[in-house]
Amino acid sequence: MVRIGGSTYSKRLFPPQVEFLRDVGFDYFEIDLTWLEPGQALESEALTLAEILPIETAHLPPSRFTRGDQQRFQQFLDYTAMAGPKIYNVHLTPSRLTPNIPLAVRTEWLGELTDAAHARDLTLTLENLGESLPVLAEVFTRIPRLKFCLDAGHASLDNETDRPYELLSLLGDRLALVHAHDNRQGHGEPGDLHLPFGQGTIRLESILRAIRKSGFDGHATLELFTGTREEKMASLAKARAWLA
Repeated sequence: MVRIGGSTYSKRLFPPQVEFLRDVGFDYFEIDLTWLEPGQALESEALTLAEILPIETAHLPPSRFTRGDQQRFQQFLDYTAMAGPKIYNVHLTPSRLTPNIPLAVRTEWLGELTDAAHARDLTLTLENLGESLPVLAEVFTRIPRLKFCLDAGHASLDNETDRPYELLSLLGDRLALVHAHDNRQGHGEPGDLHLPFGQGTIRLESILRAIRKSGFDGHATLELFTGTREEKMASLAKARAWLA
């Protein structure tokens, strides 16, 4: 049975966000680590939040793919895993501070982090953004332990309709996490709106049913950055029906 969680945003106070997700009926929450630093304070907060609602997935910050970031990201694992998350999600796209990192450097860096997660009995997932299918195929071939996060919203930008299914066909056997949100299929970041289901133009029902039909029974995080309580409750109900 697919477990359905809700996303958080680390520039806002966590407790109200997590309490909201609990009250709406989500199974877990995904802790956003983008604007945080690893350490004892994070560990304490994560343990406290886990008493409100289980933390089962975590979203790592954009990386500069440096040695310092490798150490920092492994510290994120060490200071949060005891609170519950087993899946840590990362992007292949570099931080805006270091935009021109060669693919080979990023792949080697991700391989090291994947092995570090595996040594801690954790899973690292790589989320699709705007990468081509050949690039993703190369990265996943080079890193056998790396798992895949299919982001249905990102896959549908630039008026794409086939790409979510192409990604599922290419990497479905590596799928360990799903991110779902609606958007209006515009270009790049400006079009990546993270809307409640039904407020955009993505064929979410078809995509999520295809994911479930593929045999997926893991975690699906709804990344709904806007919307009312009622709209988020309706999105959750739809996700439960389509992933049943």
